[in-house]
Amino acid sequence: MMRTLALALGFVTSLATLAAAEPTRQELDDRAAELEKKLAGEHYTILVEPPFVVVGDGSPREVRRIATGFLRSKVQLLEKDFFTKRPDKLIEVWLFKDERSFRRGAKRFFDDTPDTPYGYYSPDASALIMNVSGLGTLSHELVHPYMEANFPDVPSWFNEGLASLFERPSERAGHIIGLPNWRLPELKREIRKDTLPQLAELLATSRDEFYNARWDAYAQARYLVYYLQEHGQLRDFYTKFLADTGDRTGKTALEAVLGESLDTFEPKWRKWVLAIPDSHL
Repeated sequence: MMRTLALALGFVTSLATLAAAEPTRQELDDRAAELEKKLAGEHYTILVEPPFVVVGDGSPREVRRIATGFLRSKVQLLEKDFFTKRPDKLIEVWLFKDERSFRRGAKRFFDDTPDTPYGYYSPDASALIMNVSGLGTLSHELVHPYMEANFPDVPSWFNEGLASLFERPSERAGHIIGLPNWRLPELKREIRKDTLPQLAELLATSRDEFYNARWDAYAQARYLVYYLQEHGQLRDFYTKFLADTGDRTGKTALEAVLGESLDTFEPKWRKWVLAIPDSHL
């Protein structure tokens, strides 16, 4: 989920000073030192984990474990398969230890009252603001700043579809994958009730139409991307879609990868989704 927020007073670098390229190690170190000074005595752990500055209010050991373990591994895997460029602005990753701390920190540092208990990415604040009691949200939100740098005009359905895929991340043969997750039952319900629009409608959605959809567009997008992953077609689709400046819906690239039209693919995809075992959740 991407959120547009006001900048935190004194805690987030001004957009006017953001570099046009990946932040240097010196810039990251300088920002970490600035935060150390501002938060002195408040029991925050601050460290540099390129390309991010990480700030956490959990135990120093736990903050370091997440930063150098989970976060580092997901960055490496996403860059390996999808993203050739790192975010071109300095981004902070705020790791709050629980929901109460997350909500309190979001209000204090970002003047925000989140509508989610899990976390979000704020492009305006250049920050990922996380409740780390569930790390799947971190790997989801991590996709968004990378998309900004690599695919700036990506449609919302694919931005959120790929991000949602990694809400339950795993690895297969050295590559990042997503596993079936909690979005599946609602998608199956909508397929069975015949309330799910055709994939062509999903691909044609504007940003507002996607985020305000009358159906579970997140689930539909996630399991379209999941299908591509499970059939070994996701990276090929991403490459084709990125290169196809003539069709920013993704329909042309998708049909090229599938080798058939969406009209013939649609019933196969729906049948395939319904056959995913609930025991895999």
